Amino acid sequence: MKHHSGRIAIAMSALALSLPVTAQEVTPQRLMNADKEPQNWLLPYHTYDALNYSMLSEINKGNVANLKVKFLHSIGGMNTATPTGAPPTVQSTPLVNEGFMYVHNGWGQVMKIDLRSGDHGQIVWIHDPKVANPGAMRGSVALLGNHLYHNTSGRNPRVFKVDVNTGKTVWDVSILPPKEEATDTAPSVQVLAVKDKLLVANRGTRGSIAAYDANDGKLVWRFWTVPGPGEKGHDTWAGDWGAWKTGGAPVWTQGSYDPENNLMYYGIAEAKPWGDPEFRPGDNLFSNSVVALDLDTGKLAWHYQVVPNDTHDRDNVSMRMLYNVSVNGAPRKVMGQFTRGGFYYTIDRASGQFLFAEPYTEVNWTKGIDPKTGKPLEYDPKALVQMYGENKSLRAGKPEFGQNVCPNWIGSPTLMPPTYDEKRSTAYVGAASGCFSSNVLEPYDHEDVKLGDNRNFPGLELVSHGRQRGRLAAVDVRTGKLKAEKWFPWPLYSGTLGTAGDIIFTAQADGKIMALDKDTLDELWSFNAGTTIAAPPITYSINGKQYVAIVVGGALYRPADFNTQELTIIQRNAQVIVFSL
Repeated sequence: MKHHSGRIAIAMSALALSLPVTAQEVTPQRLMNADKEPQNWLLPYHTYDALNYSMLSEINKGNVANLKVKFLHSIGGMNTATPTGAPPTVQSTPLVNEGFMYVHNGWGQVMKIDLRSGDHGQIVWIHDPKVANPGAMRGSVALLGNHLYHNTSGRNPRVFKVDVNTGKTVWDVSILPPKEEATDTAPSVQVLAVKDKLLVANRGTRGSIAAYDANDGKLVWRFWTVPGPGEKGHDTWAGDWGAWKTGGAPVWTQGSYDPENNLMYYGIAEAKPWGDPEFRPGDNLFSNSVVALDLDTGKLAWHYQVVPNDTHDRDNVSMRMLYNVSVNGAPRKVMGQFTRGGFYYTIDRASGQFLFAEPYTEVNWTKGIDPKTGKPLEYDPKALVQMYGENKSLRAGKPEFGQNVCPNWIGSPTLMPPTYDEKRSTAYVGAASGCFSSNVLEPYDHEDVKLGDNRNFPGLELVSHGRQRGRLAAVDVRTGKLKAEKWFPWPLYSGTLGTAGDIIFTAQADGKIMALDKDTLDELWSFNAGTTIAAPPITYSINGKQYVAIVVGGALYRPADFNTQELTIIQRNAQVIVFSL
């Protein structure tokens, strides 16, 4: 741990302000009860149960047509050296506490912005970790006590503890696992604060989830998403060449938390190399799974694997929404999740018991989900290499497999948050929809498998079938069945925000921000930002006046992945746009 706040560049333009630049301390109790503060946005998905829902209703479907741009605020951080066709890394979800916004940009800088005037944003300070290549950092920074926490990526990832009033560094610590355990492992999402802990999820050749002490930054525990020798699930990586060492299973989204059970829920992504299941025989835990971890110890309480030995990149990283629902006439405390395989799963969040799963989009990679086991109908527990659908799973060097697979590998939801409406018993998700074909040219080499080796995409061909369009799906959580859907010209890679005003806010990849009617899904209002969007909207209020804010200027994938090459010419300008009536 290093204490060198002088190394951090701080812009203190707030000195010119006459208003105080402090806000109420963000205690663990406030975070636990964030739903009681609809005027603020204190957590990535507003609350620990990840419902991405706000009780604010001043802006509603009766007046949203009058919504206007209040102001725009540049946050910088665009990498001008990045080729036009590559994605920038502006995918931030801002936090708001009593009129102050905290947001990070594509260079890993975090800024505090005073929003209280209502008609412009005033920079209070900028915390610059001086990282040359910060990498894609998604989600929100963390507020806890009188401090802000954020992490960087790259070759030397670190967590910074920052004084929320001055913007000065209190400490920073390395969060790179020891080289003998794993290399090329860095976070892809921001830190999450729960009680006195900071949760950091890592990606790389072997993923992990770790907890650090918020007071001194010391490591408390680490859970490996690819279990090593002696750990539960290690035997699901068969073969004697050590496929587990490069098994991937990264984490791409921040967790949700259940205080009653003291459990953290994380969705785990694909096994690697994801195109060659014969290289990694077995179920490949904990890839394509949900894991429930004890917050205090990091011990595994339960896991549920959606697709064992996957070859379709069916990572399971969409947000895990926590709510209560009646199942077969009995009340259940459940976790609901839109999965990348095209099914909406409902699982008992205390025990991990599978309850039901139903498709919400076009699916042909499997014939369906077994209602008893929750596994794909083709799954053979005795087989080390699975074949799903009718020759849909990949086989290296055999191009006849893996053709015309639905949904697309980048379709359904990936990183964008869904939203839940308790009054309607309905979950909504926006994403892209379509099909694809894939081929692995030749098998991966089984020799000299080492921790830290990159076994990701070499030799893998991916082709989307036509334009991948945007689609909003509404699911009845009591049954898991699709209630309604709405199609859009461009992918929805922003996320969905639901409010008590009976509105859903979302955005298309081409820059069109929209308000939709929750019941009909009809468009009620729109504004085109003129730049691409890959960040979710939030809402907050100041002195009783409601605002909607969204970070624009980012994209998740190359336009070619969606066959939306027209987006390539759109220039990217990273800004926060704020709307009000």
